[in-house]
Amino acid sequence: MTRPAFSPPIAIGFATLVALAIVAGAFLTHGGWTYEGAAAAARLTARASFLWFVTAWSASALARLWPGGWRTILLRRRRSVGLAFAATHTVHLVALLTAIFVFDHGTKMVTVIGGGIGYLFVFAMAITSNDASVRRLGPRRWRLLHATGGYVIAGIFAFSYLGRVPANPALGVPMLSLIGLVALLRVLAWARRRRRAGVATGQARSA
Repeated sequence: MTRPAFSPPIAIGFATLVALAIVAGAFLTHGGWTYEGAAAAARLTARASFLWFVTAWSASALARLWPGGWRTILLRRRRSVGLAFAATHTVHLVALLTAIFVFDHGTKMVTVIGGGIGYLFVFAMAITSNDASVRRLGPRRWRLLHATGGYVIAGIFAFSYLGRVPANPALGVPMLSLIGLVALLRVLAWARRRRRAGVATGQARSA
């Protein structure tokens, strides 16, 4: 059987290689094995993982609001895209821990706590991104885990980029706007689904 294009293993491998290339480039352009190199690697891999996350997080809303075409294809590949995000964000974690511990650079406790909670959801969602976990948890609990995790991770990204707006508005404002746009699309998609479910219920009762 032919493995589908951009299957989960391919997505994880591709995203990991890209993230590692970003890390290598960051160290090479910031003086080699230095704190500046590790910090740059952490920043750049965070931005890369953010793009993976937004793509995965918007897939269901886009397909529901505008079905067909590339939106439906993206929805079918959402699991792979989500795992690519998890892989990239894991490389980001390694770069961040390197900056903190190897180069003895402190960090705020709120960052540690918020990041820790975020990674709990990242790893929980990655581990359960398979059909066996859907059956084991049940569709309702599985959806609750992934929906909650998505909003938690989006909130952490939003908080992070909000803090960057004063120093770097060219980065912070577009990122925050993108998070807000996707959140709005998800709310609109949810409202459409509820409305259609209500219409279907009404038709069934009148039949």
